[in-house]
Amino acid sequence: MKKIFSLLLLGIFLIGCNLDDNSSADLNVISDRKDIPFKEIIFLINLKTNDSNYVVVKEIDSINIYVNTFAWAKLNSASIDTTKISKFIVNNRFESNNKISYLVVAKQELTQSNFNTAGDYAQYLNSLYELQPGEYACLIESFQNTLNDSTTVKYYSYFYKSFRV
Repeated sequence: MKKIFSLLLLGIFLIGCNLDDNSSADLNVISDRKDIPFKEIIFLINLKTNDSNYVVVKEIDSINIYVNTFAWAKLNSASIDTTKISKFIVNNRFESNNKISYLVVAKQELTQSNFNTAGDYAQYLNSLYELQPGEYACLIESFQNTLNDSTTVKYYSYFYKSFRV
């Protein structure tokens, strides 16, 4: 009885297996194209002060990003729980001796308005910018932080970072 059960189990296993010559990586191929356009950029950002401390905020607000010369997005970083971070107060804001990184997932955002003509819609479609493999420059033009007294301060960093897709 055990032999029959083992053979039956082995038969079910073999029927369920894919005995192709294709590897699992080949089965995941959706397209033959070697160029895969990217529509989002993921990076970490930290805010270092002149005193070599790091600014502690819940999130970095209104990050204005450009890729090459194209406006990419205006977004916020992912929120973090600042209650668990060892910090101290300096000039109405929290700072820490430890490096704090904020996650930014920048999907391209284009403002959609009411399209009055086909030309308006064509202009919108032409402003879509997919990142083909190659070299790019990302500009973080500005961002803002909310201080401890709930006032908002906008900074113009004009920070460039090159990257490769």
